[in-house]
Amino acid sequence: MLLKSASTLALCIFFCTIQVSLTSCNSNPQTQTFTKCTLDSQKVALTINAIHLAIGLDNMRRLAYANQPNANGALSRNITTYFHVRFQMGISTLTTYAILAQNTTELEKAVKAIEYSFSFQKPEGDFQLVVPSTLSGMTATEADLTSGTAFFMSSLGLALSSMNESVWFRTSAEAKPYRDRIERLKPRFEAALKYLLNQSDVLKKYDGAAPNRLFFDALAYLGVGAYLGNPVSMSFAEDFIQRALALQQEPLGYFKEGGGYDSSYNGVALSLGWNIFMLLPAQSSIKSRLWNALACGTSWQRSRTLARGEISTQGNARVFDGGESFLGQEKEIAWKDTVFAFWYYFHLSQNADFKRLGDAVLAFYGK
Repeated sequence: MLLKSASTLALCIFFCTIQVSLTSCNSNPQTQTFTKCTLDSQKVALTINAIHLAIGLDNMRRLAYANQPNANGALSRNITTYFHVRFQMGISTLTTYAILAQNTTELEKAVKAIEYSFSFQKPEGDFQLVVPSTLSGMTATEADLTSGTAFFMSSLGLALSSMNESVWFRTSAEAKPYRDRIERLKPRFEAALKYLLNQSDVLKKYDGAAPNRLFFDALAYLGVGAYLGNPVSMSFAEDFIQRALALQQEPLGYFKEGGGYDSSYNGVALSLGWNIFMLLPAQSSIKSRLWNALACGTSWQRSRTLARGEISTQGNARVFDGGESFLGQEKEIAWKDTVFAFWYYFHLSQNADFKRLGDAVLAFYGK
């Protein structure tokens, strides 16, 4: 979210980021020359829970424990004091791990985090913004708030999908108290989705040049829409998917960000895209095209990843040494998204090279 003020603090960055030129001065080692992507065919059809179980409980636990809520259910930048629902995005990882482990202690954390998020919902379906004192004097635009809400809803949609897919969550006696608590929140989910549906034109304009954001929007409409059985939301999701795919650079396969390529945001787009792929119904007319686009993009991402697991930022348009900042801190490579993109592709295509590469990225950055 871009904060605005009359002071020099207007240059600070909130939810979104400034654009930078394609040329960077980082000193990453040169990666291999890449001229055209290669495609593997889909060998295995997996659901959200099935693919994360295949990735492994230890890996999912590690990621869930890396972003734990406080006793109130606040996550990330909301822990000290509530800022915005956008920072509750860790809900999906908490929920997925709790469901896969069938662990009610962890499920309590996830459900509490969802309840905390919706305690700040406004009557119109959107969410309160409480600007920290360190950013006092700044305001957020309508588009900032809408996009931040879509970020959160994308995570909520994945969490609800994991719950809905789990026989244990839907039928077991030990999960019943949590089912009941989620059911009581359903009118709030509906209000938030209605708000996003009404704001779709705002998202199209605001996020229109950033494929990773368009995928966030699509996932929000798809995940929450499927849980609530809303066909309009499902159709909106396909529209946003199409918009993201239109920003893919062919024949190289990367998703254009900031006027060029970016190995960090391409990884984000791929991770989101593969989640969308697995949530889309088999009969979806866009699913085949999405597979080809994501497979091509994953092939390009591989060319930016060194054998030792380092992701090169050389030539990146947005994330590099001296590149964009977020809330006053320079952005770091979104390596976890690349790890998941490689792992997802491996489990769906059975190309073991991507499993090894995902493991290498995790070993390099997750020390």
